Amino acid sequence: MAAQPARRARDPRIEALRLAAILAIAVFHTFQPLFARTAAWVQLGDAAAAQAAAAAGDPAAAFALCPPAAGALGFINLLGAFGNCAFFAISGFFLIPAAARAAGRDSYWRDQARRCVRRAGTVLSSVLLYAVLALAVSAWVTPLPGVSLHETGWLLGGLEFIWVYLALIAATPVIGALWARCPHPVRLTALIVAAVYAVNAYIAFASPGEAERGLLEWRKLMSAASYLAAFLAGGALAWRREHGAKGGRTARARILPLVATAACAAVLELGLAWAGAGDLMVATSFKSTSAISFALALLALRTACTPRSPAGPDAGGTGPAGRLAVRSASHILGFYIMQSMFYALWRPAADAALSSAVAAALPAGAGTVCLAATAAGIIASLLLVIALLAVDAALHAPARLLSARSRG
Repeated sequence: MAAQPARRARDPRIEALRLAAILAIAVFHTFQPLFARTAAWVQLGDAAAAQAAAAAGDPAAAFALCPPAAGALGFINLLGAFGNCAFFAISGFFLIPAAARAAGRDSYWRDQARRCVRRAGTVLSSVLLYAVLALAVSAWVTPLPGVSLHETGWLLGGLEFIWVYLALIAATPVIGALWARCPHPVRLTALIVAAVYAVNAYIAFASPGEAERGLLEWRKLMSAASYLAAFLAGGALAWRREHGAKGGRTARARILPLVATAACAAVLELGLAWAGAGDLMVATSFKSTSAISFALALLALRTACTPRSPAGPDAGGTGPAGRLAVRSASHILGFYIMQSMFYALWRPAADAALSSAVAAALPAGAGTVCLAATAAGIIASLLLVIALLAVDAALHAPARLLSARSRG
């Protein structure tokens, strides 16, 4: 039997991007209700009513009165789709080229099946762990609305992101085999991405549908298609990096497109806020349809890619920050699951942090309210990420210890 190749060390820059993605998602969820109310005030365009509401303590009205702050909220609302797209793009970056390179081997399907089972087992065991924990908390600590053995929404629709990821894991062997046989996989991926985001633009700007969607409603399925597009785009980025022209690029050249795109997005949101176009602010960041978020995610991954070297990326040779990023990123699956299942626990805490900041800043005026609420929301999001990563690390520590002892 041929020896298995050594497992490639993790690149701390890409692991740091994984952490940035979950922080972006946490920030997005923290500010999502505030953004929705702010966009409604911006669209209404009634300054007198907004001033009265802001004076009474409504932070959404205060944001609407300050276009730069409303524009900042519009940019923050792009972060949810950015984080999700970054996660799937990173997965595709590693999984698709690895499968395509192995596609010609006699043992391809058997090896890929083993990998799929192992990856799926990791996902399903984590879901089971946190489902049991959520049921226990709901039964014996504090009720979690919707979390029970008699309801399925918290496990199906609530974990849509996880099930799409699981489906892509299962589809990776087929994708890899087709990828290896396709003469121009990068061009085909570009066509798929263009088609997906053309439909997404129609949804966002012309046919958003109802606020609550069925699991198999076609607009809901386009969320899965968007994640597939990000997954394929990540694979295309890695494929082009492996098979395209080699050439050194400075760090500045790699980061400039990302910075320029982020700046253009911020200016766009500011312009829409200033013009009173609250409906367009919603459309540009509507659910998972945002082409801006997709572009930012792909450019962020492109920026994070370490230049190829004969030895490959060596996480073990990095400093403490790199090692911390690698270690912390191994717990992000737990974050995704917990932030959905335990929404009823962390949402009131985030709202309380925003309310306290608004109440403290209210005497100083609308501008100070916006700054205080933004700072409080970001800090609350960061604390949520740290807490959930720490919980996942603690819950998996015994298994990791046993695994280390068995190898030793």
